[in-house]
Amino acid sequence: MIKRIDPRQLTWICAPKLYILSSDKIVIETEPFTDLRPNGKSAEAVELSLVPKGSFCFSARVDFDFHRPFDQCGLILYEEGKRKMIIGTEGHDDETVRLRCIVYHGGRGDHSSREIGTAVSKMYYRIWYRGGAVRVQYSFAGQRWSDFREFQLKDPDSSLKIGIYACSPGNSYFDCTFSAMTLEEDKEAYECRRKTDPLLSD
Repeated sequence: MIKRIDPRQLTWICAPKLYILSSDKIVIETEPFTDLRPNGKSAEAVELSLVPKGSFCFSARVDFDFHRPFDQCGLILYEEGKRKMIIGTEGHDDETVRLRCIVYHGGRGDHSSREIGTAVSKMYYRIWYRGGAVRVQYSFAGQRWSDFREFQLKDPDSSLKIGIYACSPGNSYFDCTFSAMTLEEDKEAYECRRKTDPLLSD
């Protein structure tokens, strides 16, 4: 069963000063010199209060209006309370935004990235999990999805959480909107979709 996530049920990790919450979206204005550091204590980020169990698919739409390089936003996957993966966009220069994914192994991050134009102001993301395998996908319009990263967790029984983040490491700020957040935990529905979606086939 697909559950639509009410952003008002999210639990803050580090609450920004300026934000708007409603039943279908959350709008965040970042603050200057906020960052996603490895210790996880210095970001404008929220964490879902609902912890997914078993196989799941989490999806969200993220709208952004970067002002300066290194402004960034996206999704986070936590394993045992620590960041395991982030997927999102980061401002680069006047012509380029970077779509990037980082998978953390211990204290080090394994980066993947793709350059996209600054005309892009929204992204859709999906995080699939099944039996220790994680698949991360993105879409520009929420209809045609592309694989971006796959990796395996060492322990399939790890405690997982999903979060969202937005931050401005430099002297900057920007508005970011998270909406259309859904969580599907029904294993039978996942298996049915896998049979009809070649991207999800073994």
